[in-house]
Amino acid sequence: MAISMSRNPLLRIICLCILYCAQGIPHGFITIAMTAWLVTQGASTMGIAAIATASVLPWSFKWCWGPIVDRFQIPAYGRRRPWIIFGQSMMMMTALTIGNVSDPVENISILATLIFIHNLFGGLQDVGVDALAVDLLDPKERGRVNGLMYGSKYLGTAIGGAGLGAVLAATDLTTAILGMVTLLGMIMCVPIFIRERPGERLLPFGGRWTARLAEDASQTDEGSANHSVGELLRRLFRGFGRRSTIMAGILALMVWIPNGLTYPVSMTLFMNDLGWTQEAYSTLSGTWGVAAGITGCLVGGFAADLIGVRRLAGVACVFYALLLAAFAIAPRPWWEDQTLLSVYIVVTDATQGMLTVTLFALFMSVSWRLIAATQFTAYMSMLNLSYSIGNNISPWLVAESQESGPLMDIRSIYLMAAVIQVGIIMLLPFCRPWHDEDSKSETRTDQLGTVDEESVTPGSQST
Repeated sequence: MAISMSRNPLLRIICLCILYCAQGIPHGFITIAMTAWLVTQGASTMGIAAIATASVLPWSFKWCWGPIVDRFQIPAYGRRRPWIIFGQSMMMMTALTIGNVSDPVENISILATLIFIHNLFGGLQDVGVDALAVDLLDPKERGRVNGLMYGSKYLGTAIGGAGLGAVLAATDLTTAILGMVTLLGMIMCVPIFIRERPGERLLPFGGRWTARLAEDASQTDEGSANHSVGELLRRLFRGFGRRSTIMAGILALMVWIPNGLTYPVSMTLFMNDLGWTQEAYSTLSGTWGVAAGITGCLVGGFAADLIGVRRLAGVACVFYALLLAAFAIAPRPWWEDQTLLSVYIVVTDATQGMLTVTLFALFMSVSWRLIAATQFTAYMSMLNLSYSIGNNISPWLVAESQESGPLMDIRSIYLMAAVIQVGIIMLLPFCRPWHDEDSKSETRTDQLGTVDEESVTPGSQST
């Protein structure tokens, strides 16, 4: 029998991790290796800022892909697989155009435009992979798999930033781009040659090997497709109208406000008041900070499966709040001790990594797999918005007017952030998994006459 991700737990974990690694490779190459190379070639600060914006901004719009991925499907080839293949193939094509830009420094606006388009398709691939994870992962494995997936993205970033950066330093931009495209092409073999479920076709051409149906053809899950815009809209209203999904949305909009509040003021404190150099902070964040983040992701993922996602999210929120409060009340000599402050930053990075993974698993659990691309991506966008809200409030709190000083000092901001972080815990009991809230609806049928899959455990197809 042909191998498929739904039937083989180890295979689907490996596939999801490899696909997440594919997202990190271009990100690391563009934001680390290419950016540093452009600086050495004489690019201006404004040009570097344009590259950075083009690398990040498209990911804020990836929620637009969600309804498209949920509405238009080819079940014979897999619900998510065609979109993943299309997104990654377009990532490769746009990368090749980036490598063909003549005089990248002189034509940096063209380069930024192509990078923007490249990241639009990177967002599409991400939406498809996230929806695939919601479809296939069993609730009992979501925590550790999310940790492994997020860690794989860190690994991809390292490959793109350090590995391809070394290639770029030794050769030229075109060669480095070809190396990146080769890696993405190798990774694309995973969705091309591995089915989501038994009964699906691998390719639209070929003989019996590529087209034959498996014995359990029902696993193609035809009834799960959104056959019309009206059906998709009805399911979206149902999916987002439940109490648990509403509370999860509120949580997503609040959870990173404390981080957004404290980051700008902490950077000002470190660089201007405490004497940190940019090199010292970047080195700490890029080495020990990244390692701590990966460790937090992995430990948090496995711990979430052992003690429960919501319970671990509560623990992570409490610990993060304690870190914020501790910084607020610490005497200034502790702030001025770079060794002690370095330990604080690394521990904070690990805590944020753990909280990030638990949030991913939590939002997967409250998402309805029939609209997973839209729903889960919406939560991810809300997380980004949450951080932006904090970032925009923070300067206003410390701004000085002619009539008075700043509204709040840095200690007060950290204490306020700690209080908000603790308050988030009260939302967690209401963020119940989809199948828990709808367990009594297993025999209902929806308006189209098919089995109402509200009540199906998102990972039930994989058992």
